[in-house]
Amino acid sequence: MATFRALFILLVALNKHSSAAARSNSPRNPHLLVAIEEMKQANYFSFVMLINMAPPILLGGNLTFFMPDDRMLSRIVLPTNNVSDFVLRHSIPKPLLFDYLEHIPTGSLIPTSVPGYMVRINNKGRGSFYLDNVRITKPNVCVAGSSIRCHGIDGVLMSVTNVTESPSPSCPRNATPDTAMPTPPPPPPPPVSDVIQPPSSASPASAPAASPFNPPEKSASSRRLGAEGLVTFLLTGVIVSAMMEFLRNTL
Repeated sequence: MATFRALFILLVALNKHSSAAARSNSPRNPHLLVAIEEMKQANYFSFVMLINMAPPILLGGNLTFFMPDDRMLSRIVLPTNNVSDFVLRHSIPKPLLFDYLEHIPTGSLIPTSVPGYMVRINNKGRGSFYLDNVRITKPNVCVAGSSIRCHGIDGVLMSVTNVTESPSPSCPRNATPDTAMPTPPPPPPPPVSDVIQPPSSASPASAPAASPFNPPEKSASSRRLGAEGLVTFLLTGVIVSAMMEFLRNTL
């Protein structure tokens, strides 16, 4: 028990020493220093140590940190030359309280402070807000300063989305050009019986059918022959009547 207490006092002393050295030797943003004190009050000592190891020029201000807790950070092996990238990957270049974050819809990509890398939002409500597969467990840890915000998370953002343009697929060298498809033959003309022909204006009009009530008209020659026969008949009758009258007078 005494050994654990001694180690805890040593850790607190080292953090205070590093904070004092940061204030005296590095021109850090005063809002960042205020945020660091809030992180320590919420027991994010390991993340504070990583911030102090990063060059001050990279963490000027207008940032939102997503902080893994000490238990999660104790499970990873982080080389010294990757500290700055790790801290930037766990931040976005805009100070956002959780009240603003919770309005971001699911599927959105937000850029981190590492150029070209983004995290995907999975928003299922205030208690289930995820960055990739990591959930925000302690929102609004840093609220005192105006340019730094921070939220506690239950994991490490190790797999991030790299936003790069995918190269267009190149044509294979040995690819043969596509052969032209043969043109299909035109469809055969429809049969004559199926084609509707419009009536021709040049064709003669068909003669109306003879009706039994309307006998066909006689031609001019037939009418002329009939008139001559009638005259002959009348003349013959006159001659016969005259001859009979002559005979009667004679007798």
